[in-house]
Amino acid sequence: MRMAAVRWAGLVAVLAMALAACAGTPPAAPVQPVPVVNRTVMLDSPVGPRTALVHRPTNLPRNAPLVVVLHGAFGTAEHTRTSFGWDALADRDGFEVVYPQGSGKTWNAGNCCGPAHVKGVDDVAFLHRLVETLVEQDGIDRHRVYAVGMSNGAMMTYAWACARPDDLAGIGPVAGALVATCQPAPAMTVVAIHGTADRNVPINGGVGPRSVSHYNYPSLATSIGPFVASDGCAPAPKRTEKPPVQINSWSCASGNKLTLVVVNGMGHVWPGSQPVDAVKRVLRQPPGPLDATTFLWTNLRSSVLS
Repeated sequence: MRMAAVRWAGLVAVLAMALAACAGTPPAAPVQPVPVVNRTVMLDSPVGPRTALVHRPTNLPRNAPLVVVLHGAFGTAEHTRTSFGWDALADRDGFEVVYPQGSGKTWNAGNCCGPAHVKGVDDVAFLHRLVETLVEQDGIDRHRVYAVGMSNGAMMTYAWACARPDDLAGIGPVAGALVATCQPAPAMTVVAIHGTADRNVPINGGVGPRSVSHYNYPSLATSIGPFVASDGCAPAPKRTEKPPVQINSWSCASGNKLTLVVVNGMGHVWPGSQPVDAVKRVLRQPPGPLDATTFLWTNLRSSVLS
């Protein structure tokens, strides 16, 4: 009986292949995963060794873009990498991703937040050196470096852009606010995403009832206002409604993109993320109806630092 079953299974396989050939459709070849090289970069700093996780497809040519992804307060590079989906997008579209680790799991974004701010950690200098290292080691195109971040990481993207605008072609802050001195702001592509129900960093400003830092944050409008002015944008944006998502896009004399996405009812999350247990206290609510990772990349990728 066992031999008969084996012969029957083999006959079924042969018949399936024959039918596929007759139909003119060859059997589908197995999908091959994109080969990648994952490594950890370590840099010396005044506060000790600093690390960053690098994801680079092995067939990536020199002069490829780089996306720097900054975790939120008390998050980690590894959890951000696991939950936000940047690796898969990099494999598909051909760019490198780096996930730096904040000092004390936080970033000194100017006037906030946590241990990094208290210790006066120079995170702008660290991130600048990290990019320079990847330009040297991997041949990254220094004119196509983009910084995106969640919460405290979003605040750090603002601070980095304000302090060293020649490092970045664009930023993508999610659920964050501008807490650094930034007058005048650089002319730069900005794609900001925020939820109306954010109780950590309220979209209209103030101290959020779930705020970790208890900082009196500026509103989202106040945060992006300096960039709108520097880019010479029209006073009123073009508004597109895709409930519960509202997309506001400015036409700007600089040629840069200014995009503000407001998600009605969404809390303090990275939309489209896959929360992991260790950061559930930061990603408190289910993701909203938006894939922030793909949206940010789509709207940042065409910006080139002149």
